Amino acid sequence: MKSLNINRRLSNDAHSPLIDHLRSLRDQSIERFQFRSAIFFSDKILALTGMNAKDGLPLAYSIYLLRQYQRAAHLILANNLHMYDIKCRCLLVKCLVRFVKLSLKFIRIHFEIQIKNKKFKEAINLIDDWFRKESISKDEKLSPNHVTPLLIFKSEACEALDNRLDARQCLIQALEQDFRCYEAFYRITHHHLASKQEELELLSRLTCKNNIHKLGADENFFLEFLSFFYYIQLKKYDKPDKLILNPSFRIFEKNNDYLIALAQRHFYNFDSLQALEITSSVIEKDPLNFECLEIHLSCYLTLEKSIELFKLSQNLINFYPDHEITWFALGCYYHLIQKKEISRRYLEKAVTLNPIFAPAWILFGCSFSDDAEHDQVMAAYFKASHLMPGCHLPLLYIGVEYVRTDNHKLGEKFIMKALSIAPEDPIVLHELSVTAFHSNEYMKADRFLRQAIKIIHYPEIKDNKQCLSCSIEYEPLFNNMGHIQRKLGRNNDAVNYFQLSLTLLPNNPSTYASLGLVFCLLDKYAEAVDYLEQAYGMNRLSKRDDLIKLLEDALKYYPDYLKFSSSELAVSKVLPWSSSVFESKLDYVRRLTSEESSVSSAREIDKMNESYANKNGTIKRCDQSSSFLNDSNDQSLRI
Repeated sequence: MKSLNINRRLSNDAHSPLIDHLRSLRDQSIERFQFRSAIFFSDKILALTGMNAKDGLPLAYSIYLLRQYQRAAHLILANNLHMYDIKCRCLLVKCLVRFVKLSLKFIRIHFEIQIKNKKFKEAINLIDDWFRKESISKDEKLSPNHVTPLLIFKSEACEALDNRLDARQCLIQALEQDFRCYEAFYRITHHHLASKQEELELLSRLTCKNNIHKLGADENFFLEFLSFFYYIQLKKYDKPDKLILNPSFRIFEKNNDYLIALAQRHFYNFDSLQALEITSSVIEKDPLNFECLEIHLSCYLTLEKSIELFKLSQNLINFYPDHEITWFALGCYYHLIQKKEISRRYLEKAVTLNPIFAPAWILFGCSFSDDAEHDQVMAAYFKASHLMPGCHLPLLYIGVEYVRTDNHKLGEKFIMKALSIAPEDPIVLHELSVTAFHSNEYMKADRFLRQAIKIIHYPEIKDNKQCLSCSIEYEPLFNNMGHIQRKLGRNNDAVNYFQLSLTLLPNNPSTYASLGLVFCLLDKYAEAVDYLEQAYGMNRLSKRDDLIKLLEDALKYYPDYLKFSSSELAVSKVLPWSSSVFESKLDYVRRLTSEESSVSSAREIDKMNESYANKNGTIKRCDQSSSFLNDSNDQSLRI
């Protein structure tokens, strides 16, 4: 009886202090993250006031925050709240998307596609119906605050349906509605929906569009601030670059977003130590920053820090067992300790949790490549290129894999596609030069490689000291340029490039042997013998037939070379060997040639150089540089 009196009294007074008090308690519960309390109070409010959008939305939102997505969606649909309030419609779309992702873990594979398509299409239809309704009704114009969330939700649904073109278009429309919508820009860049050039054009267009309106000084500064932080989010691996901080934004030099962007640029410029130092400082302040962890893990893999990699992966398992970064960390660790099968198992789980997680896809393909499983390699890279249309790395790796299997024309086709996305990446230009060299198109190879060397800020290198600041990972560019110059008959230029290569990677027997070959072509047998002897001394265990033969020929021609000297003093200046020492060296080489040697020495030196290339990591870019294989008439050497 008492409750009936209360109901009667409340029905007569819609603005009862009790309802206001319950609403206050509900809001306080949400602010305190006490969502069950919020549901309790919301339910009592609706019992008193009846179902309405104003009080129904907090109830549905509290249920959503408890991850009961289907229940929240049912509440909105059953009471048609989405027909009267745009916020309810946004929450409904979010519930449908989240429910699909959650339910896919527990439903048989046969029904996954049907449920996924049904729910995502339902979400898209809800949004399209709303926009269609608003385009017909001109009474009230929606603000960007209402339109932008719907466009982002629609892009998420389109991307889940593998419709990336529509997803990108929705995100661009969201940015055009509200330039401050960072989430839309984040999705475009980090989901690889656009190339670097397309990202720059979009940022430039949006900046100009906002500059058209007359803004105050504070608003102009905010626009510059936002444009700067958008710019540092763009792709960093398409060419070597430096990040210059505007003096107006010096206050942000310790900001995590800026430091992560700086670390990424160091990493993609092959300065892994500096990148690791920056990421370590960020992780010290924010231990579970996922964007920073991607670069941090890649640095550990590149620098072969297996112990640190193992410790970090174990910590991530404890905190985030359902996040892709955890399984990527485990995949990196097992890849580093050469347990490729276990590594692929964890990487497959990472790309299952997040199909557009680029580092996992690249490492997944490279793990198959190390085991020479060509079909699996191509399947992984083709899937990655489909999921990441704005990223050139999968296409580049596809081309490199085709070149590795001697399909140079098809490899060149895919590398050219990668070049169209990243026209200033020196690694892409280097691989194009490799394919041109194998096709005996030496002028074309020379053009591509000169362009690559120019991009890494060494347009005309004449002094060896000038090359010392260049990263060691760019050594194959100079070494391969030496082989190209030799093929073109520019032997003096070839010597210069081989010597530059030695400044970056000293004690490389292949480079010493190449220099010996070029000096033989220049009829400088003293220098040739010197370099060939050093090459053999560094690589004595491989018993290379071609190197021994070349050294023997150089020593045979060396006496004829001495006849051209005009005096005994001139001979001593050329090479201070006595005749007895020379004869002993010639006898020594003859004994070497009579010994049993490996018939597959050229292949073994290929493996040696490929293992060096693979050592530099597989995440950041195409470090597995292809090499030039010269014909047998030139005593074939492979860098």
